[in-house]
Amino acid sequence: MSTQFLEIEHKFVVPDTFDLETFARACRALHPHVEKTVAVHDVYHVLAARTDIIFRHRFDRELQQLTLKTRGADNEVRTEINLALEDPVQEEAVSAFLAAIGPTERFPIQKQIWVFEFSDCEIVHYTARYGERTVSCVEFEAVGAPDTATALATLARYEQALGFDAAARTSVNLFEMLVGPTT
Repeated sequence: MSTQFLEIEHKFVVPDTFDLETFARACRALHPHVEKTVAVHDVYHVLAARTDIIFRHRFDRELQQLTLKTRGADNEVRTEINLALEDPVQEEAVSAFLAAIGPTERFPIQKQIWVFEFSDCEIVHYTARYGERTVSCVEFEAVGAPDTATALATLARYEQALGFDAAARTSVNLFEMLVGPTT
């Protein structure tokens, strides 16, 4: 099965005491192609009639996307379809577009991310905030894998190299962690 429109990732919630500098050194030892930090603004939209999917409008200094994601009990493998938006930030246009599909609720989440990009995996540490709620996570996301089994093997390889145990990953997506279930 093609992974073209799949997000295959493992997410680990880390405590405030997580040693980010030691983690960054360990990631650098794996020789990423790119290392960067970015402030990201994500606005999630939930359709009243379709709570099995979620729309995310993401914008930062590098990109702007409108994304459809499925929601479920475990988010290890789920649908993710990204549409690139090339014009300047279009927050009002995205809200109007989604409102035309049906009534939506809007949930802005701010993230500060530190990214390590490899040819087959993206490793990200972030702290995300919605209102008074904050969570820090490390995510391993397979990229460019020809199938799910290869992608999961890629995640396992990087997790093992950095001392993460797949059994400790969370199956809850970021939106649910910060906002909670929506109906």
